[in-house]
Amino acid sequence: MRVRWMVSAAFMVSAVAAATGGAVGSEPASSRPATEIVVDTTAVPEMAAYGKRVKKVAEQWYPKIINMLPGDGFEAPRRVTIVFKEMEGVAYTQNDQITCSAKWFKERPEDVGAVVHELAHVVQHYTTVPRPGWLVEGIADYVRWFVYEPETARPHPKAGKAHYDGSYRTSAAFLDWAQRTYDPQLIVKLNTACRSGIYTNEVWKTATGKSMEELGKEWEAGLPTAK
Repeated sequence: MRVRWMVSAAFMVSAVAAATGGAVGSEPASSRPATEIVVDTTAVPEMAAYGKRVKKVAEQWYPKIINMLPGDGFEAPRRVTIVFKEMEGVAYTQNDQITCSAKWFKERPEDVGAVVHELAHVVQHYTTVPRPGWLVEGIADYVRWFVYEPETARPHPKAGKAHYDGSYRTSAAFLDWAQRTYDPQLIVKLNTACRSGIYTNEVWKTATGKSMEELGKEWEAGLPTAK
């Protein structure tokens, strides 16, 4: 879920340049006002200690994610609230608030990476269309699985079972491959295009020289077969 935000004309101009191969600028982290992470476990007081653990991780990783997904004229929310309560599912992000399932994290306390995924959604700040759902989740899971989580935990999609637009960790693996193979700024350019509402499939062609479908077929052809 997302709440609509206003996007300045100046940012739109800068975003176009970034998404079509121009330089992508970002404000140095040292010059930004400090961010604040608030963790609310009022509804589940027994999770207070866990909330402190999540707060520590969020305070460390939120600034890193901001630097990973920059944009000229873009400023990520300075305050993020993480709420734990009884609900179905895992977690969701709305504007600058992340809501987490108490049941999920009680049963899987090691799954702090799911909160890192949601922090990426806060920074993505996508409020306009078009923006493919698989790409939105793929970028957030790239932050989780290829930056935050240890290398041993990374997903390893198998041939015949994975498609580049399969979303989440599958698309994260595709994005990692495409970025390493063709353009080290690919994810920044895709993120900028999605954030500014100028995304089209041509962003892939401009950045890599190949269409999204061509890249997908090449990636899938190189996947290992399932044992």
